Parts: sequence; C-alpha cells; structure tokens
Amino acid sequence: MKYFLLSLFAVILLFPKENKILIPDAYSSETIINIRLNDGEKWKADEATTTHIRNMQAICDAQLSEKTIDDELLKEQLLPEVDLLNRNTQMTGDARAQLHNYQMGIRSRINTISQERETVLWLTEYLERFFEYFE
Repeated sequence: MKYFLLSLFAVILLFPKENKILIPDAYSSETIINIRLNDGEKWKADEATTTHIRNMQAICDAQLSEKTIDDELLKEQLLPEVDLLNRNTQMTGDARAQLHNYQMGIRSRINTISQERETVLWLTEYLERFFEYFE
C-alpha cells in the first residue's frame, strides 16, 4: 500500500491537472495552420490559382441556388478543382507555402459538406477570404 500511495503521489506531481494535451480542431472556423501575409502585404497569386478559387466559388453558388444541397455532387465537383489548384499554380517559395496552408482549410471544409446549407456557406465564406491573403 505504501508503494502504491508513493506511486500515485509521484504521478500527481509529474502530471498536474493543468497540463492537458490539446488536440487542434481541424473543423474550427480557422485553418489548422495559420496563414500569414507577406510582411503585411498580400501574396501575389497567379491567374491559374485565382481561376480555381473563382471556379469553386461558382460551384458553391450554383449549389446554394438550388432548393436542396446535393452534397455528393458538390464534393465531386470541388475536389478536382482543389487538385487542379495545386497542380496548376505557378506560385513558389513562401507564397506557395501559404497557398498550401490556405488550401488545407478548403479541404477540411469540403470534408464537412452535408445537405445542410450552413456547411456550404462555411466553405463559401472561407473561399472569399482568399482575397484577404492573396491578390
């Protein structure tokens, strides 16, 4: 019993209640990785990148104009655009790294799309934020 109490006391001392392990919420309102500006300025995006962002916005808008959300069709249309965004961009260096961070947020939102309009609106709002970081 003496050794059990000593062991228990040691565990309590070594692992206090305040030392919680925090797991990032991939589906929070922000992306998993923060996107930073280029010394306070927007990153330069190439035409292909901007085109794919606008295509995704148009796809979401078209789906939102319908009475019901076809979540499977929407995912089917959006995922190739994200792949093309990554494949066709000519951005390099830090700008490309920040684009990668941004597109992680796109993918996490696409994964949460359901027949609920709010899930599509969540993605649409995020796509609009592209222009806060890139020009």
